[in-house]
Amino acid sequence: MISNSIAKRKKGAHVVSKRSTKVAPKPEERGHSAAGRMTVVLSGVFVLLLALLVGFNQLYPSIFPGVTAGSIPVGGKSAEEAAQAIAAQGDALYADTAVTLSIYDKTYDIPVESVLESVDAAQSAENAFAVGRTGNPFARVWHMLCAFVGKGEAELAATVNTQGLETALGDIAAEALTEPVEPAWEAGADSLIIHAGKPGVHFDAQAVREAIDRKIRLMDFTPYTVSTELTETPAIDIDKIAAEAIGEPVSATVDKADGTTILPEKAGVQFDVEQARAIIGDGSAEQYVIPATVVQPKVTAADLEQKLFQDTLARTSTDLNEGNVPRTNNVRLASNAINGLILNPGEEFSYNNVVGERTEARGYRPAGAYSGGKIVEEFGGGVCQPSSTLYMAVLRADLEVTERYNHSFTVGYTPLGEDATVSWGGPDFRFRNNTDYPVKILAEQTGGQMIMTLIGTKTSDKTVTTRTEVLSTYAPQTVEKKDASMKEGQSRVDQTGITGYATRTYKQITENGQTTEVLANSSNYSKRDKIVYVGTIKPEAPQESDPEQGAAQEGNEQASADPAPAGDAGADSSAPEEQAQ
Repeated sequence: MISNSIAKRKKGAHVVSKRSTKVAPKPEERGHSAAGRMTVVLSGVFVLLLALLVGFNQLYPSIFPGVTAGSIPVGGKSAEEAAQAIAAQGDALYADTAVTLSIYDKTYDIPVESVLESVDAAQSAENAFAVGRTGNPFARVWHMLCAFVGKGEAELAATVNTQGLETALGDIAAEALTEPVEPAWEAGADSLIIHAGKPGVHFDAQAVREAIDRKIRLMDFTPYTVSTELTETPAIDIDKIAAEAIGEPVSATVDKADGTTILPEKAGVQFDVEQARAIIGDGSAEQYVIPATVVQPKVTAADLEQKLFQDTLARTSTDLNEGNVPRTNNVRLASNAINGLILNPGEEFSYNNVVGERTEARGYRPAGAYSGGKIVEEFGGGVCQPSSTLYMAVLRADLEVTERYNHSFTVGYTPLGEDATVSWGGPDFRFRNNTDYPVKILAEQTGGQMIMTLIGTKTSDKTVTTRTEVLSTYAPQTVEKKDASMKEGQSRVDQTGITGYATRTYKQITENGQTTEVLANSSNYSKRDKIVYVGTIKPEAPQESDPEQGAAQEGNEQASADPAPAGDAGADSSAPEEQAQ
């Protein structure tokens, strides 16, 4: 068997046994091959999908699905259908809507109707149709896909009223654009409340204007937060607040510049500054309550607003001779300077300060005045009549007189003890408003009278009258002096006599049915002697003369001997008064 076997092999020519040399692929190589095939497949799918999308983008005839014009859905519509939808829905969507701005810690509404002029429906539809149809093919497909998922919003072709928007933003900016606000304080019932300061607020008005314009076009009425720049918040200065707050209560007053504006009251406050400093600490809170003693003022702004100048406190008048033109001119100028003057509670009136210097440059004219015991002509003669008439009113209004002098001699236009002499650089007339309310002086020279009226607010039924008692009377003497230029039997009066007095004037005050008497002043008026000059020339021996000529000469001598007497300063309403320069 073996040999046969050998022989059999030999019989086959050159038979050689062979093995396969092919190597099997490794596992990682099989993975790379699969990934490559997958990439090729996906790329093909992407290209196919992109081709489909580009084709759809090119061939779709209407507005792409999902597109809105503002907030109006117009996807799938033709431009004409979209214009109709916009025209039908636009007005209703804008009605009663507003763009809300949030600026720092406040919000502001701008009604759309106040800044919207019109909406072009056809152009708005064109804007919607253009979504996905501008730019390169990739940009077009991208915008189209965004529209599919609700991100395709076209602007309405809205015309914004520029002037209306500028006005609205101007009003907002006037309030919202602020400089830093200093800390403030207010008095509570038993505490001092301190409010922390606020930073200054600034923003880009142009950027806000553009944002609002866009929101209107997109019908986007969600609140818009304005980007702001804040300056540093002022720190609380407790020492400064203490200087302002601590003090006695101050009632509300009136602004004397216009006589109507009420200036608010201020409570009286006392508190421990160091305790307040500890409570405030680092000043990071918005408000602090400091224990304090608080006293409210007598008159509040609300009270004063109702009662300001509602009552006549006193009204007095004196007579004057308007025929004395220079003196009347001076009286009128002084009255005009006083008229309308307001004294808030506690304020003092000075006649000289209010009327000012009586000079020719200021319109005053020379008129009779008492000076150094004589009657002289001086600029401003007569201005004591307004001061005296005012003094009479002040007595009857029961205001506090702080400075007053009587004339050196009596005057004819006031009762004894009720005059008040003034002189620039010398005697003044002053009084203080000792009531709880403002007082106004009304001064007028008219119709032969000097009238003074004090108006204010009565707080009771008080009335005031005056009474003057004469303590002494000083009768003038007649003093004769010789005049060598006149004949014996002839005379002339050089100075009229004035009776002097010592008086006391009282205010009789009646209130709540009770009458009390208070000394107002003590006055001393000097007497002034009458001075008469008499002639000393001896008469010549009689000569024969024509009887008619002698009678004429006798008449002339009699006229020279009895001149008309000068007016008595104590009785004549136009008598001069003391007005020393």
